[in-house]
Amino acid sequence: MKSFNLKKVLRRKDVQTALQAAMAAIDSSISIEDPQGQLLFGVNCETHTAVFPLILESQTVGWLKGSAQAAPLAPLLICILKQETQKKLLAQELLERYQEIDLFEDLSTQITTSLNLTDIAQLAIAELETLIPATSGAIFIVNPQTQTLDTLAQFGQAYAAQDYLHRHQELVQQVTQMQQGSIINDVPKTWQCSSCSCAFQSLIYVPLKAKKRTIGLIAIGNETPSPYNTEHLKLLSIFAGQIAIAIEKALLYQTSQTVARQAQAQAQELQQALQELKQTQAKLVQSEKMSSLGHTIAGVAHEINNPIGFVSGNLTLLQDYSRDLCGLLALYEQYYPDAHPVILDRAEEIDLEFLQSDLGELVQSMNEGIKRIKEIVLSLRNFSRIDHHQAEAVDLHQGIDSTLMILRHRLKIGDQRPAIEVLKDYGELPLVSCYAGQLNQVFMNILSNAIDALDQHATQPQIRIQTRLLDSEQVAITIADNGSGMPPELIDQIYEPFFTTKSVGKGTGLGMAISQQVVAETHGGHLDCTSQLGVGTEFCITLPICLSAVSDRPTDLRPALLYPTA
Repeated sequence: MKSFNLKKVLRRKDVQTALQAAMAAIDSSISIEDPQGQLLFGVNCETHTAVFPLILESQTVGWLKGSAQAAPLAPLLICILKQETQKKLLAQELLERYQEIDLFEDLSTQITTSLNLTDIAQLAIAELETLIPATSGAIFIVNPQTQTLDTLAQFGQAYAAQDYLHRHQELVQQVTQMQQGSIINDVPKTWQCSSCSCAFQSLIYVPLKAKKRTIGLIAIGNETPSPYNTEHLKLLSIFAGQIAIAIEKALLYQTSQTVARQAQAQAQELQQALQELKQTQAKLVQSEKMSSLGHTIAGVAHEINNPIGFVSGNLTLLQDYSRDLCGLLALYEQYYPDAHPVILDRAEEIDLEFLQSDLGELVQSMNEGIKRIKEIVLSLRNFSRIDHHQAEAVDLHQGIDSTLMILRHRLKIGDQRPAIEVLKDYGELPLVSCYAGQLNQVFMNILSNAIDALDQHATQPQIRIQTRLLDSEQVAITIADNGSGMPPELIDQIYEPFFTTKSVGKGTGLGMAISQQVVAETHGGHLDCTSQLGVGTEFCITLPICLSAVSDRPTDLRPALLYPTA
């Protein structure tokens, strides 16, 4: 029992009034002293012949002195002292309960504001350390994947879950089968492990239950001989109930986060699959278009070549015949200078002299026209490369010139602009190993876009084409225009399939997507774009001179993408 302040009780007015009334009733004076004999109430008197001890819970807390008639006052004082003791104990218990409620309210406020499992466990273990006397304690959680007890937080010496539980039973099974908390004072030695330093003498463990399932365990232990009681267990059980709710919320939040991440990953996979589907669709559309274009060009070239060959062969004969006829006329004029007047009139009418001089030039002009048609047909065949399904070393300048030849009609004076000036700055390039037909299509796409941009540019429209050797392994082709340009936010989108800035019916949005694929994937190069509004747009194509970087791909698949065979 704690020491009791008898002096403080005797100072109370109601106690003094009661004692005064008692003395008047027995008509005798009394004195009350503490255990050391110091006077606390009344007066010392020689007539005090009797001494009565004031005993409370086997402890002498004072002395009552007086006559024999004062004997009934001793039980009265003891009764008053017992009441004061009970009131003090009750006040102390109420204070402790209030502190516990305040502690739980503060803990509840803290843990419910967090959804982080580690933070919740650290807050709980910090409060647990001050709540119940213990040398060590920990919060464990059941890991359903590994079927183990994972430590969330602990204080004191770092012990594992098996140090708090029966070592000869499966740990997770022990926890999940717990219905309520338990107190173990005088822990059996059979629980302890001879190889560890754990020496608990008292233990309390309480399951963490959420929605009728056990999710973990709170355990505390004492290595000193301080047994636990039911109040400790009750307190820890209330504590465990709050912690279990907070942990369950944190676990649900983690699960929702995991599900959200998985959903996001699936959405990204679907987006990637959609993007790949668009690219595949773009490839198929371009493949069909280029296949049709290639076969059409081959057919047109074949149909043109036949009559051109016939006309070209006949022109050679015509040139010889005209030269022979002109020679024969010259002989007639030499040996028959005085021709019949009708012949002279006819010769003057048809201007025979001019006809003879112009006939050769006319035949020569027709030969130049035939040669020009042959060059156009050759440019068409070089552009499509319908006869070549393997990579080959080619002159890139020839491919660019062939493309310009096909686009020549679009470079002429338009409705709203003058003719487009093409400025060439060709460097000395080696033959480049590539799929020429596909690269020519890239040149076609870029040059066509440049012409479209210049169609709205009324003054001095220009396209600048520059080629240069970067090093022993790479070449660069730059195609720039001084058209309207693009805003920065559009530059990253131009390579997306079906994205176009052109009006409906004037663009499919496939050209640059296919160009990017041809340059980057098929040839292992780079296609970069820079643009500025009102200044123009520039495309830079960087290509390896040797195609060995992508030679591990099946060579028959790459050209077949654009030009499938039957």
